[in-house]
Amino acid sequence: MRRAGLWKWAIVVLAAACGGDDPGGGGGGTAGTADDGPVPDDCPDGLVACPGGCFDVSSDADHCGECGQSCGEGNTCEAGICTGGCPAGATMCAGNCVSLDSDADHCGACGSPCDQGQVCGNGQCQGNCPSGTIQCGADCADASSNPIHCGECNDTCGAGQLCDAGLCQCSQGLTACGDGCVDTSTNDNHCGGCGNDCEGGVCNDGVCECPEGLTSCGGECVDLQTDDNDCGMCGNECGNLEACIDGSCQCPPHLTECNGQCVNTDNDPDHCGSCGMDCGGGPCGAGTCQDNCDGFQDNCGGSCTDTDTDPLHCGDCGEACDGDQICVNGDCRRYELADCNSCPCDCSNGPGGGDGDNGQCCESDLIPSSAICVGGDQCP
Repeated sequence: MRRAGLWKWAIVVLAAACGGDDPGGGGGGTAGTADDGPVPDDCPDGLVACPGGCFDVSSDADHCGECGQSCGEGNTCEAGICTGGCPAGATMCAGNCVSLDSDADHCGACGSPCDQGQVCGNGQCQGNCPSGTIQCGADCADASSNPIHCGECNDTCGAGQLCDAGLCQCSQGLTACGDGCVDTSTNDNHCGGCGNDCEGGVCNDGVCECPEGLTSCGGECVDLQTDDNDCGMCGNECGNLEACIDGSCQCPPHLTECNGQCVNTDNDPDHCGSCGMDCGGGPCGAGTCQDNCDGFQDNCGGSCTDTDTDPLHCGDCGEACDGDQICVNGDCRRYELADCNSCPCDCSNGPGGGDGDNGQCCESDLIPSSAICVGGDQCP
């Protein structure tokens, strides 16, 4: 493939499948001839009236650059130029990029082979190669413009490139990135320049934007309704024990807010069973003031608890989980409310994240109103 210092930008007229001129200048395209319906009298701004409706000729693969200019199977339309898996001027046939002008297996149309002993030139099967072409096996190619035999036999241009004067280069409006040509104003992997990946966002006019429902905060696309670091607005960070719920920092469902703090009323000696219920120096367990913590697995400063499941004393006394975590066998694991009230539920989309898996459906006394999806393969 020829590129680097040999490339030059040009607007060229490509040979169509039967030797005529391609008026759209779109590589890989074939002009449509069928009347697909009436032409609208008026179209919204940015769309062009074509038989059958209003189309964006900058991106519509069936009307690429102009009405009826089809890019063919396997190709897309970028900036009014046919591109995609094949070079400009080539067509995808049976999974391969071919030139219908010269391919003896697809001469003039996909699946139209020449007879044994014939060659294909100018999209027609014949006995000898026409003047001005070079013979490459049974292919007769104009090496100055054929994208499969550009400059010489089997020198094939890359995806979206065209062959001009025997040199592979990008069509006008496209930029060479890697082995192909892309529209940097819309390409999500090369947005505004080669290698600038939108990482899940979308490229609009060369600028990465977040998908619908997400907001850009610090260069990342986040959900302001659930993101603990950008809750309700960028930079609004929830406290360690809080979770972002419906765009506001709140105590998670398994904790209760008492005097501005998130507490576990099951075992908090200052809020035992409910806010303000003080055990007077004695311990609290199972939501009731106790004489001692006998019968409970652990005593954490007056909290009669089980460090295998307590999110405020997870694994050891005082080791609190974050607001979006629950304690599973002494280990803090991320969780999300499931879409159903009891298991089994679909947890295939989360909350694995940093936990390395998709999630396990669990039912927990800490969150009795809903099933939860917990990171990992165990339930609390």
